Amino acid sequence: MEKTKTIQIRVTSQEKSAIRARAKSLNLHVSEYLLSLHRNTALPPPPSEIERRQLQEVAQIGNMVNALITSVRSGIVPDTYELQLVIKAISLFVEFHSQKR
Repeated sequence: MEKTKTIQIRVTSQEKSAIRARAKSLNLHVSEYLLSLHRNTALPPPPSEIERRQLQEVAQIGNMVNALITSVRSGIVPDTYELQLVIKAISLFVEFHSQKR
């Protein structure tokens, strides 16, 4: 079903901070967090410290890839070393997750 309606509520600054912090600790958007409370659905466990670090690593790899793509699109050809770094980072990440399974 398409979501087309919004709900606005007033909360204190402290309540807003607490809601955002709780949603973030569960790796959820605020809307997902509030809807799960409304539906009485089980909330996912918060990501472990290792999972948080892995998400940061994926984000960093994504940032490197985006920077390279931006360079290429603007006509700047990245040097071989930059490409090797990105490929190595992706390879290490994939290898780590393959061993984890």
